[in-house]
Amino acid sequence: MSAQPHDYPLGPIDRPRTVGAIRQALPAELRPAFQLALDTADPADLFSLVGQWAAVAQTANDTAAAEAAEAVRAGETAVHDLADVFPALAAW
Repeated sequence: MSAQPHDYPLGPIDRPRTVGAIRQALPAELRPAFQLALDTADPADLFSLVGQWAAVAQTANDTAAAEAAEAVRAGETAVHDLADVFPALAAW
């Protein structure tokens, strides 16, 4: 078995890092849901919540990400269970 090369850019992932940057990067229709999530979050959950929304903002306007998600939903591409990829997770 050999690994297949990908055309991913090298270097760090460019992701919004602040609440304001996330809000600005989100499409207008997702901003109210983001604000509601912030308003109702337990303080202990804010760090992970901001990280999750940063990922949404990063991919929300990415046509390649949208096409890849649609291919998964349509069954047109291979998917893998995380427990198969990371055996340590299978014990959870």
